[in-house]
Amino acid sequence: MTYENKFVKVSVDRGLAVVTIDRAPANAVSLAVYDELRRTFHRLGEDPAMRVAVLTGAGRVFCGGNEVSDFVDLDFDNATEYLAHVRLTFNALYDCPIPIIAAINGGAVGTGIVLASLCDIRIASERAVFALPEIDVGVLGGSRHVMRLAGQGMTRLMMYTGRRIPADQALRAHIVDQVVPPDQVLPTAMALAEEIASKSPPAIRLAKRGLNVTEAMNLKEGYEFECTLTAAVRRTDEAREGALAFLEKRQPAYAVR
Repeated sequence: MTYENKFVKVSVDRGLAVVTIDRAPANAVSLAVYDELRRTFHRLGEDPAMRVAVLTGAGRVFCGGNEVSDFVDLDFDNATEYLAHVRLTFNALYDCPIPIIAAINGGAVGTGIVLASLCDIRIASERAVFALPEIDVGVLGGSRHVMRLAGQGMTRLMMYTGRRIPADQALRAHIVDQVVPPDQVLPTAMALAEEIASKSPPAIRLAKRGLNVTEAMNLKEGYEFECTLTAAVRRTDEAREGALAFLEKRQPAYAVR
């Protein structure tokens, strides 16, 4: 199954969605792209047949950041409205009930690095570069999202300088989780998506919910909340099937919903 917006292309096969930002030449994000991304991830998350999504960019760039021309006449009043669109889109990715894997095929700059940070797992090309260049164009970027991964020092360095960080340095800074040759980015992400999709769909969705919610909790509160999710997953048929399959040394047969 496929469905297309103007700039965000989506293909779906067996509950695995590939979402591609396709806005030549650099996949820069305009208001229209923000809105298409928001609607896409809402739609994927609301579909019970969906199990995992892969987010990538068309061509040689993952996402080149915001459409800079949008900033030229951006004053206080319209900036407030503009940034509301941005926040809603970022929230749609972070809150999407299914795991999202970023297949970072090239530059992830500005909004690009934030979109990657909002995904659950990041696979990057050896040629990928990462930056928060907003300091050079009169705005401030999504550093708080990047800071979840990179920590204070690296985030501040990127924010204050706009410096481009190569993939190997991004890996050391925990901005990405794996670096692979350029031709292996999407295959690696898809193999990981297949592995995740083979698990119990209700358990995966509850696991993501738990990881998102407990991220802001202390240790004891977080584990207590996670225990409530364990109780919830035990109500599902998939939980019993998973345990039986383990005992019987076979692959579980999860129903397609």
